[in-house]
Amino acid sequence: MTTHLVGIGGAGMSAIARVLHQRGEAVSGCDREETQLLRDLARSGITCSPGHDAHHADDCDRMVVSGAVPDDAPEVVRARERGIPVLHRAEALAAILAEHERRVVVTGAHGKTTTTSMLAYAAERLGLDPTFLVGGEVRDLGTNGRGGASGLAIAEGDESDRSVRLLPADIAVVLNVDLDHLDHYASVDDVTRLLADWAGGLPPDGLLVLGDGVAIDAPCAVVRFGVGPGEGLRALDPVPDGDGLSFAPSRGPARVRLAVPGAHNAGNACAAALVLERLGVGLDEAFATLEGFSGAGRRFEVLGTAYGFTVVDDYAHHPAELRAAIAAARGRDPKRLVVLFQPHMPWRTTAFADDFADALTAADRVVVLETYVARGRPDPEASAKRIVELVGDRARFAVNDKAAVDHLRGMARAGDLILCCGAGPVDKVGRWVLE
Repeated sequence: MTTHLVGIGGAGMSAIARVLHQRGEAVSGCDREETQLLRDLARSGITCSPGHDAHHADDCDRMVVSGAVPDDAPEVVRARERGIPVLHRAEALAAILAEHERRVVVTGAHGKTTTTSMLAYAAERLGLDPTFLVGGEVRDLGTNGRGGASGLAIAEGDESDRSVRLLPADIAVVLNVDLDHLDHYASVDDVTRLLADWAGGLPPDGLLVLGDGVAIDAPCAVVRFGVGPGEGLRALDPVPDGDGLSFAPSRGPARVRLAVPGAHNAGNACAAALVLERLGVGLDEAFATLEGFSGAGRRFEVLGTAYGFTVVDDYAHHPAELRAAIAAARGRDPKRLVVLFQPHMPWRTTAFADDFADALTAADRVVVLETYVARGRPDPEASAKRIVELVGDRARFAVNDKAAVDHLRGMARAGDLILCCGAGPVDKVGRWVLE
């Protein structure tokens, strides 16, 4: 079987490519431009090509396509003309999960990459030998996907395009429900209905793990978690602790110290601990293992320190995520907090401009980079300038990456923490500032 992945540079796609390659399949892929991830995949033995070309369909038995790839991509058109099966990314992920006896799928509007990474890390360290596929690098494991020899699979489920509904699960985690992807959902109720339908397919001996505020039923056992007093496994008294966070779980050890900051991560750790408990791991051992987790790629990732200031990269691209990242940064007690934010997609900029501005007022200085357009065309009516206007004098607008670098270099001082937030490639701006 020869599989070609179109959009292989995406986090979810590259994880699928790695698992298929480790299982002995011939795997190739392409993306619109060469990146470090494509070079890393090539070094592992996966043939990667920058750019789209119809000839990519000439020597494959099936094609897997990212949701970010348009239907008229030349290799996709050629594959359909030749009758080659074309699968959506989630269909390929579902096929991998279907081969396993126990499937853990983590979804939700916020925190799913970190929580899935926590589970992959802990399961690996506990000797469970899982197959895992994560939408970001598990930094402690050095990869976002690996094929294990056991019957356990751990995967991140993407609710953004409704594709999570395709994924079979025995243990499902719904961290939270929020309206983020307005290109696929009309309301929070719409998101809830989709996730409820998916959870309705769990087996009677399965488990549904729910965060606070998620109202979903299932034909199996349901357990809850959250931060502060409430139902289920709770993270009580979360406080900054060095570069991380400590809290008192309502069950298990007296105190847990995480290496990752932010009260939201205390909740994520409780969700992961409940899954590990179902997999036969005691809570004391589960939390002790999670204490060693240092984070997922682009999730409050420290890029480095230079000239006395520190640069951190975070994937936050929704107002709730931006607030959580800023709160985590404040927990490190910097002299000043400087935030670089790039909104992701024009419709998100328009819908959440007021909320983004409100979140950014918690920073001392702000640089807002023009809206990143992952697919489609820029919308001049959805400029990030609107957010700058709402924030006021403490904010500066950057029309491009170079302007953002110039602003940050001009305002950075020793003792500052520069927090780069966005789902686009804002991390490269942070790296340039450090040079």
